Amino acid sequence: MVADDKPGWGLPLWVAAAVVLFWIAPRPPQSPRQLPEDIAAMQRTTDFVVRDTRQWQRDHGDRSLPWSEADGHLAIVIDDVGRELHLLEKLLSLRYRLTFSVLPGAVYADGVQLRLAADRRRYREVMLHLPMEPSDPAAMAEGLESQETFLLTTDDAETIERKTRAALDEVPAAIAVNNHMGSKLTADRTAMDAVMSVLAQREVFFLDSRTHHDTQAVVAARAAGVPALSRQVFLDHEVSAEAIAAQLDEAARLSRLGPTVAIGHPSAQMYEVLATKLPELLAQGVSVYPLSHVLEHQLRGEAAPESASVQAH
Repeated sequence: MVADDKPGWGLPLWVAAAVVLFWIAPRPPQSPRQLPEDIAAMQRTTDFVVRDTRQWQRDHGDRSLPWSEADGHLAIVIDDVGRELHLLEKLLSLRYRLTFSVLPGAVYADGVQLRLAADRRRYREVMLHLPMEPSDPAAMAEGLESQETFLLTTDDAETIERKTRAALDEVPAAIAVNNHMGSKLTADRTAMDAVMSVLAQREVFFLDSRTHHDTQAVVAARAAGVPALSRQVFLDHEVSAEAIAAQLDEAARLSRLGPTVAIGHPSAQMYEVLATKLPELLAQGVSVYPLSHVLEHQLRGEAAPESASVQAH
């Protein structure tokens, strides 16, 4: 059988039909004309939204200075978050961008993460407060610490990595990690290498709380490609309001020399001091920033001042 050499007429007919239908089909209706009063109503609605947003910012929004306008740059990390709710609410009520580090084994760990994420207008950075072995092993069995899963110097690398991944899974909002206790573990380079391998995979950064003078945390972090920085001031090594206020003044002094990190814990005294002194410091040009902002500027070459002390835990 010989194939027909004549071209088919199907495609040309379809094209012709489409052209005819295009020309005879009714044109789409014109968009309704916007009347001047409609445009004015839309503008009034926009103006109301802008007005209300500005009013909310004045009455409830965060208080801070642009980085370039501040004389001092300070991050304040609140550790041990998740053990209670009342003090967290009080600290959250402060109109300053504190950073909150959540204990993975704490009874309210899940709830506080939901609370911290609830107000999107006042974003607060969340960290994982990772329990690490202290120099005194008895401290891991005292009180609320007995509920935590600690990384131990006797753990092999695989166990440390597994525990670290499990802790990060319990605080999925964490953008960074710092050590809870850890005066023994942070001085162990092999152990810290295992921790940093997980942080590198999860792409979170590390804050060394500096609970041991020979800490290997930042060295291990940099070797693993994990961005890292160190604490300069503990605010509440002594828990009286007078002592906390003096330490906050020291943090403010250091913040004028370079981006500074201070660490504190939830307490009535901490809330009272921050509520009283942070407005004063802001008026003096010292502004509080999320921890990631301080890290970013340190990585750009703005050197941090030397840590003033070590708290052994």
